[in-house]
Amino acid sequence: MPNNESDVCNDNDNNNSDIQESDLVTNNEISDLKYILSEKKDIKWRHRPISILDSYSEWEQHIEDQELLSPSTYFSKYIPDDLFCTMADMTNIYALQSGEISNFKQTTPAELKTLFGLHIIMGTLKFPRVRMFWDTTLKMQLFLDSMSRDRFFQVRTNLHLVNNMDIPADNKDRFYKVWPIYTALRNRCLELPAEEELAVDEAMIPFTGRLSVKQYVKGKPTPWGIKMYMLCGKSGQAYDFILYQGASTEFQESLLKAFGQGPTVVLQLAQRIKQEMGHKIYSDNFFSSYKLFQALKQENICAAGTVRVNRFANPPLMPDKEALKKERGFSEEICSTDDITLVKWVDNKTVVLGSNFIGKGETDKVECWDKKQNKYVTINRPEIVKLYNHGMGGVDLFDQLMSYYRIFIKSKKWTLRAIFHAVDFAVVQSWLEYRTSAREIGLPTKKIMDLLHFRIRLADVLVLSGKDIPNKKRGRPSATPPDTPVQRLRGETRPPEEIQYDGAQHWPLHENGALPTRCKFPECKGRSRVKCEKCNVRLCLSKEKNCFRSFHLN
Repeated sequence: MPNNESDVCNDNDNNNSDIQESDLVTNNEISDLKYILSEKKDIKWRHRPISILDSYSEWEQHIEDQELLSPSTYFSKYIPDDLFCTMADMTNIYALQSGEISNFKQTTPAELKTLFGLHIIMGTLKFPRVRMFWDTTLKMQLFLDSMSRDRFFQVRTNLHLVNNMDIPADNKDRFYKVWPIYTALRNRCLELPAEEELAVDEAMIPFTGRLSVKQYVKGKPTPWGIKMYMLCGKSGQAYDFILYQGASTEFQESLLKAFGQGPTVVLQLAQRIKQEMGHKIYSDNFFSSYKLFQALKQENICAAGTVRVNRFANPPLMPDKEALKKERGFSEEICSTDDITLVKWVDNKTVVLGSNFIGKGETDKVECWDKKQNKYVTINRPEIVKLYNHGMGGVDLFDQLMSYYRIFIKSKKWTLRAIFHAVDFAVVQSWLEYRTSAREIGLPTKKIMDLLHFRIRLADVLVLSGKDIPNKKRGRPSATPPDTPVQRLRGETRPPEEIQYDGAQHWPLHENGALPTRCKFPECKGRSRVKCEKCNVRLCLSKEKNCFRSFHLN
């Protein structure tokens, strides 16, 4: 069904965390705010359309010089190398503090990259048990060669981002232990140029263990976990977020007192676009309020969303019982003297939307399903509903992309779940950046990596780039004679450039019994029995020519 209007009727009530606007707050009490807000008693409603103001600026797209980078380069913008160095130091310190230093070999940033890369592959393959990735019958050679199973669990168990001894005695910040990685993520999100249509909504870090700040959000695919408020574009790209931890969440006290929790979230997330004009922000009824629309209007930011009528000073809208007697597609609009408008629209049930820039506007026709007639019917749709349905789904799209290949973590440690959620976050953000750049430079759609191949390529580089060649199989030597011909594998592929040019441990290996195959150096048409042990490709290496050296020089 095109443009399904029922989307606007499915907002969660979020009764567990709703904070109503305080009727006791006056302009004098919020003198430190620059907003001019109306009291409920001063709000006057009229049955008239909203005045379209000329003061709203047109949105201008900021297009930077796009350059298509490698997946690992995009990823390093969210989780930089210096953060891996910090993680290695803190992990070694924690192993010492926990008394495991006797049997714990100190980890390195390269090993932690391998750990992260293996986790990314786990999210892609989704075996029912983590230990199955080291099962020799499955022949997951990347796992067998990169890190032993016991070492994997040992490093992951001790993984830390901060020194526990540095945590203040009076610390009330529940997320102190994971802030380094989320700070790095947020810093990169704030650098991205924002889209025109933005949405504010809730997202979840799945976790069902014991945690004081764990939340339940009805209607979410993963209702239990750590709640995040996110600002996302229509494409799913995240531009800012707030980790919610109850009373200790870093909300601005003046905003919280004047507006309540939901509107405060929108105002704080909107601060990163105040220097840019023409953006439109959409939110559901948990966030929307009359004062929020007023404040955003004074910031020259367009806003719209579903609303709860009791936050809007008893607007003279038609009662639901009377509205439902009207034909489907009926709408009613009222507007205040501050040019804040409410539109009541009748679909399968009634829904009320508010805005500071658009009302019924230019109504259009749309098809929707009628259960009684068992067919599609054409009804009228106000413009505010059209814009809301078009721009509201950014956070849900981001959640959807995260859920496809989420890293599997079955642990009682909430910190592990939060850390590897941040890794998934960085991967999705990196892929969205990559896809945008690829489209801007005109790369054909067939050559743009989808999220699955992007994750595999990234994981391969994290595990192998800059590393030594893994030791060969342990145990008894093979009974196969050394001169037994080696069967040539079909579909021999070139390694990623990050591995090809990393300059680490590329050794030639001569396969005596193998058939010579085509040299993979682009300028050579010869055949060779010599392959790079790390890249696993055949290359010429003789007195006449040295394709092996040329292949690995950037």
